Amino acid sequence: MATVKMVRLISNEEIICKVTENDDNTITIKNPAAIMPVGEGQLAMVPWLPHAVENGITISMDRVMFMFEPLTELANEYSTKFGSGLVVPTGPV
Repeated sequence: MATVKMVRLISNEEIICKVTENDDNTITIKNPAAIMPVGEGQLAMVPWLPHAVENGITISMDRVMFMFEPLTELANEYSTKFGSGLVVPTGPV
């Protein structure tokens, strides 16, 4: 099952995407967006490889420095712009 994660590649690109870990030491990413700082304390998301025809890209784990789950606010922003549009509540219900 794909989960939203931040992925830092050995090229120093930082992307947020839906990640599925595969048995062959690879990951498949879908709907990737590059994360770029645009000001003090501000980030922007832009499509990563927007010219790719396929919606899933397989990357060898030897090209990945690390992966982690993003903050809820960042995951919600990604989901709104590039994903299903569903967001997780951040405060008390």
